[in-house]
Amino acid sequence: MSYTVLARKYRPQKFEDMTGQEHVVRTIENAIKLGRVAHAYLFAGPRGTGKTTAARLLARALNCEKGPTATPCGVCQACTEIRDGISIDVAEIDGASNNGVENVREIRENAKYLPQRDRHKIYIIDEVHMLSGAAFNALLKTLEEPPGHVKFIFATTEPQKLPDTILSRCQRHNFRRIPQAAMLKRLQQICAMEKVQVTDRSLSLLVRQSEGGMRDALSLLDQVLSACGESPTDEQVADALGAIDRTLVHAFATALVQRDAKTLMQRIEEVWSRGVDLRRLAEELAFELRHLFIAKSTGAAPEELAETDRDAVLLLARDADAAQLARLFDVVHGSVWEIARAAQPRLAFEMTLLKGVYLAPAAAIPELIARVEKLSAGASGGRSGAPSFRAS
Repeated sequence: MSYTVLARKYRPQKFEDMTGQEHVVRTIENAIKLGRVAHAYLFAGPRGTGKTTAARLLARALNCEKGPTATPCGVCQACTEIRDGISIDVAEIDGASNNGVENVREIRENAKYLPQRDRHKIYIIDEVHMLSGAAFNALLKTLEEPPGHVKFIFATTEPQKLPDTILSRCQRHNFRRIPQAAMLKRLQQICAMEKVQVTDRSLSLLVRQSEGGMRDALSLLDQVLSACGESPTDEQVADALGAIDRTLVHAFATALVQRDAKTLMQRIEEVWSRGVDLRRLAEELAFELRHLFIAKSTGAAPEELAETDRDAVLLLARDADAAQLARLFDVVHGSVWEIARAAQPRLAFEMTLLKGVYLAPAAAIPELIARVEKLSAGASGGRSGAPSFRAS
């Protein structure tokens, strides 16, 4: 029995299911309702954010037997065949392997003929920036004035590589990195449907590792479940991903904030003997200091953190000084590159943390001005009250 990976199993089947791209969904739905669907669309954005999924949903919306509609039925022949990638009137083309001028000429010739069954003949070209210059030139005239039954949908991660002549002929939609809070919520829903027990702390780690791509997050979740079973611990998840345990990172942050050099040296010895990547540890520590600074500044921990992590961050931030946190972040974040290139990463990491421990106390400018004025007033008062001596 074949296994369907989570990224395919939970691919959105309706516009409303798309996570984090509400601005694109709203525009496309309104265009369909108002009968203002463009002849060519360009979906641009980072990997794994839903560009190809949105292209398929748009194709279904236009060719559904009950359409054009912003809510395709999903059960008619057109919808099911587009979903499965076997529609005779919707062609999905890989721009990387079909990038020659002869491939575009074939599209131009086929575009002249009416659809065999559906309402529109639709061409979805993924990674369209991989087309050659000659191929783009061959596409220009057809793209500018296509037959009424033809629609083009392009997807790319590098829109800057497309010629301006192509960009000007398309309606462009920019896909954003998916917000971490939205990704965390979606992963929680999928874990519930899969009946697996993954803690919010582990899911937060998956979200951070995926860098805003839902497909990457689901692939990492698949990897974790394969490696650790259906009820992995936080430590097992961190090991499976090659990541740093948040408990350890928070311990480093606590020692830094409390200026506890002895504990820091003990922790460094511990992670060094375990073979932890010090550059990655410095990156995670910078993230933790960022969380603390946000919590201190706004009174609320970042939403992408698990509830237990939010409580720990708020507790530590409550007693920390905002100026100290900002300077600690600068020191640690600025050391990541140096630690990665250092001949002795441990020495670079130790010196970075000790610098953080011995940072001079910082104060806000109004407070410093008040101190100077107080000292100045005290000095003036001392001079006026001091005994005077005259030469006799």
